[in-house]
Amino acid sequence: MSNNAKTTELITANQAARLATLDELIKNILPLFIVPVPSKETVRAWLDDGKIPRLKSNPMAIRGGGPVYYSVAAVEKYFRARILPKMGGRVGQ
Repeated sequence: MSNNAKTTELITANQAARLATLDELIKNILPLFIVPVPSKETVRAWLDDGKIPRLKSNPMAIRGGGPVYYSVAAVEKYFRARILPKMGGRVGQ
């Protein structure tokens, strides 16, 4: 199986996930787009710059309130728009 087909298969398999924590994104989603995966602080800064909304499990909490979730679809769209055009639109080069 080519790298392109394998990456497409992994992305398709991950589409069932709707929300993920930053740790889950770094572990499961981001390696499909960028290797090595940058630090957690860098990824969070990128997502903030891309205006990817953060969803709290308790939105009324000012501090804390449990884990923060990101939309997997929005994160994938953001990284496709940022990284794939630089690669000529092809995954696995």
